[in-house]
Parts: sequence; structure tokens; C-alpha cells
Amino acid sequence: MNQDTVQLDAGQLRAAPLDRATPGCPGVIDADLQRAEAGLAVLLEAWQQAIEELGAMLPPAQVRALLAVDADACLNVTGLARMLGASSSATSRLCDRLVAAGLVARVPAAASRREILLRPTESGRRLVAWIGDQRRAALIRVLETISPDGRADLARGISELFLQ
Repeated sequence: MNQDTVQLDAGQLRAAPLDRATPGCPGVIDADLQRAEAGLAVLLEAWQQAIEELGAMLPPAQVRALLAVDADACLNVTGLARMLGASSSATSRLCDRLVAAGLVARVPAAASRREILLRPTESGRRLVAWIGDQRRAALIRVLETISPDGRADLARGISELFLQ
């Protein structure tokens, strides 16, 4: 993502009207909603472009699955399917591809040898770390275009999401 895109979107944020209420959402002003949507679009675009070069070797669904497996040490195919909003059979095939790529391993659970858990391999963990590094670098590039006060406001607003 180039800085011109970020600046254009930031300009659109500043130009949004300030006082219209959003129907059906008391307390949410339409301009706030528009600004949030535009701001999230900028962040998501940077987030996705950060790992765009993986597209040829690892489709987005596999990236999501690998990140989920890395984040949850007790994840099985059924739990991953729930997280991804996919069927167990489709998720099982997705896992087959990750196993074949050497990124995920199926291992018996300690408590029940019948239950099979998903674990990232060393290669999978390295790829997850690389994805995190790329995304952090992209986020830094976006945040550098925002004033220090704007960064503080953004951090405060995002942190409030986690307190709910």
C-alpha cells in the first residue's frame, strides 16, 4: 500500500460529515461509522498486502487456518472448522494440504489418544512469525502517517474493544 492511498483515505475521514445519527443505532453518529469503516479499510488493506506474496504458495484460507492452529494449542479439526465457519470435511481437506506442505502436524491429544489435535510444525511457526513481522511492519507504516495524538486516540479506542 502506498502512502498516497493512506493519505487519500485519511482525507476522506476528515471530510466526512460530523452530525448525522445512524438509524437504528442510538449514540452512533453516521460520520463516526463512515470514518471507522474507512479507517478499517486502510488497516485491513495494509494487513493483507503485507502477506500478499504468500498468495502463490499459500491461499488465504490456509493462512487463516495456520494462524488459528498456532494461536490455540488445543485445536482439533472440528474446532478449527467452527472458527473458520466451514464444514468439518472441508476443514479436514484444508488441514491435509497444510500437513502436506509441512506447516501443520496432527498429533494425539495427551488426555485421549482418540482425539487428534493440530499443531504447527517448526516451519509453520517460522511462517507465522514471518507473517506477524510483515503485518507489524505494515501497521507501523500506516501508523507513521498519523499524528501522535491520532495514534494515541486510535490505541485508546481499540483498547476499549477489549474491555467489553
